[in-house]
Amino acid sequence: MKTQSECYPCFFKQASNSLARLKPKEAKRLEVFQAVARLVAELDPEQNPAYNSSLVLHLVNLHLAAEDPYQDEKRQYNELALSLLPSLQKRIAAAPDRLEAAVRLSVVGNVIDLGIGHEVDIEGTLDRAFGNGFARFDFEGFQTALEPARRILYLLDNAGEVVFDRLLIEELRRLGKAVIAGVKGGPILNDATRQDAEAAGVDQICRVLDTGTNFVGVIRERSSPEFLQVLDVADLVIAKGQGNYETLEGSRKDLFFVLKAKCPAVAEHLGIKLGDLYFGPKPDRPPAAGE
Repeated sequence: MKTQSECYPCFFKQASNSLARLKPKEAKRLEVFQAVARLVAELDPEQNPAYNSSLVLHLVNLHLAAEDPYQDEKRQYNELALSLLPSLQKRIAAAPDRLEAAVRLSVVGNVIDLGIGHEVDIEGTLDRAFGNGFARFDFEGFQTALEPARRILYLLDNAGEVVFDRLLIEELRRLGKAVIAGVKGGPILNDATRQDAEAAGVDQICRVLDTGTNFVGVIRERSSPEFLQVLDVADLVIAKGQGNYETLEGSRKDLFFVLKAKCPAVAEHLGIKLGDLYFGPKPDRPPAAGE
């Protein structure tokens, strides 16, 4: 997915969100925004939005000597999601199809996205996930791809969300699948790192492997050889969130995306409406102009 015109305001919004958390003085804020403006003017629109967004966020952190502006909120969302874990596990245990229930719950955590700054409505998304909130829910296709798969790479997205992902990973393990959970190699927005996966107990049920970089999504030229080998040999890849969609769509077969469309560019690329939930492979359609 290439960078669209709608992405440019978001680059500045993400920079603003980081500044709001770091609280520098006004002179420093102006300095950072001017630096971001110069960088944004030089970004390559042929690159995907996640790559360009990462460059902007790294620049903000560099100017403010910051490593993880979202650290406190990531911890809070991990704790909030963990407090919901017992009730979510009971919901799966009582479901007619445990795997389907776990898949539906996995998208609920994707509402936790501090980088975009939308309202976090977990209860409302729970209702939608078990109702008619999915614009696409290709569970049958997923079952077909899952049956012969032995090695699964599960690409995590956000802190807090990893608790919901843990539920699906547990079900995959119950089915005898070997699962590796992919996390970021360092802090970027509120994306899950090894520390977040461990806080959610994911490391107790499967291997956790980081990408080797703190770029949003999966950027092949920035990722470690070890991670790329796992990505390439996996029988099935489950990728959470928009960043993974922006960087991986069309990259391989047996790749299922689980996300909520939070921006117009991604929604249009998927052929769905803003706010819709999505579970399935990349849409089987010709690319639109500018993709």
